[in-house]
Amino acid sequence: MFIILIIGLLLLVVTLGLGYWSCLLGKRNQSNFVGTIIPVAYFAVRAILAVMTQTAAHGLVSSLVGSLLFSLIYYGLFAWGKHCVNK
Repeated sequence: MFIILIIGLLLLVVTLGLGYWSCLLGKRNQSNFVGTIIPVAYFAVRAILAVMTQTAAHGLVSSLVGSLLFSLIYYGLFAWGKHCVNK
């Protein structure tokens, strides 16, 4: 139980850190290619992990949809950072 809690907290920190990093990259007015690296890499890693760990199709689909949602959020944070700088 304690290990699951530690892994969950670690994933939360990584997720929040990637979101903050995406926003900083946008505020630094990086190119759109740089802003797509984090979401695409996050989705690819989560998709590989989902395929390796899920045995049921329902679990696989929900994991893929969740990782796609987080990828879109990361790209949205990047775009929001770019928008704040370009005002």
